[in-house]
Amino acid sequence: MVQKIKGNPIREAVRDFRSFLGYGKSASTANSYSGTVRKFLLYVRKDPKDITPLDITRWFDSLQDEGYSPRTLNHFGWALKSFFDFTGNRDLENRTPIMDYSAPEPKWLTEKATLELIDRVPVLCVGYDLALRIGECGLLRKSGFNSESGDITVIRLKHKNQRNRYILRISDWCLPLLNRWIRDHARGDIIFPQSVNTIRRRFIERARKLNLEGYSFHSLRHSKITHLAIRDIEERGMVDELKLSKFAGHLRVETTRQYVHLAMEHLTYAR
Repeated sequence: MVQKIKGNPIREAVRDFRSFLGYGKSASTANSYSGTVRKFLLYVRKDPKDITPLDITRWFDSLQDEGYSPRTLNHFGWALKSFFDFTGNRDLENRTPIMDYSAPEPKWLTEKATLELIDRVPVLCVGYDLALRIGECGLLRKSGFNSESGDITVIRLKHKNQRNRYILRISDWCLPLLNRWIRDHARGDIIFPQSVNTIRRRFIERARKLNLEGYSFHSLRHSKITHLAIRDIEERGMVDELKLSKFAGHLRVETTRQYVHLAMEHLTYAR
């Protein structure tokens, strides 16, 4: 076991790397990447400047032997690449393998099935209408909501220190539900004073009642973005990708395009 002493090169390297990541990555990514690098350095037990390409190969071989998934190995690869970019070692950065991993297509429901699922439950309705991540529900505030126009400030997560506040508009069908909820249940400035687990349980209860398996609260987000893409294609023959990307809070329009693909595929088979 590596001794934790003052001047330890591994500890110092991880600390400096973590500080470096703090300028361009989210706190969760910075913690995850620095944790991965610490795991790697403790495996090779070398000063970072003495690492060789063979050390990297052996580490990934050991991880595969331990049964790590392709998705995790892909994440580890990007963490090491970032570390070697930070240290300026371009040779090791280029030699770090990235495990092939294709993220599964977003799991979504038809508009009819979605409306049946959310069933006028305020937090589910608003979550769907604004395409919220579950953690974004608790960030909605009465002070950022116009009960007449429906304009509401949404704080998007996973933005890595970039702009994350958007003014969106609650749909006409959802606005009365939200206004009644705020009048009867909201406490202080928080619109939904519920924990993530409480919201998740509410979703699961509804899904089980309808025998819907394999869906999560996030499926409401996938569904809303896909439904908007479908509507665009049906009404205009094309999708305004930049507008849809802004609504969804995607930092890259390439992320939005997967929903356009889902919409086009759905309409092709629906004809």
